[in-house]
Amino acid sequence: MKTLGIDYGTKRIGLAISDDIGMLARELTIFSPKEFFDQIKDVINANEVLTIVVGLPLNMSGEDSEKTKEARAFAQQLEDLTHLPVHLMDERLSSSMAEHLPGGKENVDSLAAQIILQNYLDSKRV
Repeated sequence: MKTLGIDYGTKRIGLAISDDIGMLARELTIFSPKEFFDQIKDVINANEVLTIVVGLPLNMSGEDSEKTKEARAFAQQLEDLTHLPVHLMDERLSSSMAEHLPGGKENVDSLAAQIILQNYLDSKRV
C-alpha cells in the first residue's frame, strides 16, 4: 500500500511517495498549483496510491493560521476528487529541514513532502 505525501503551497506543491510496505518515503516531483489537479490522478494511478497525507502548517504554538485553513480546504478538495482517505500531518519546520538536505535549495518542496510523509509513516509504526 503506497502513501502519497504532499507539501501544499500557493506557488509550488511538493510530492513524495512511500515504498510498497510503507517504511520509507522518497521525494517524487513538484507541481504548480495550476497543474496539480490536472495531474494528480495520473500520479495516483501510476504509483498505486491508497492513502494521501497533506502537511498541515500550524503555527509554532500549534495553533491554526490562515495557511492552515488553506491546507485543510486543499485536503478536502483532494479527498472529494480522489475518493481516497486524506490525512493531515503537522509539518512545522519541514521546509527548513528540507533546505539543509542535499538538493534542498532546488527541491525544497518535494523534500519537505518527503519529510512530512516519513514522519507520518513513522507515526504509524509506533
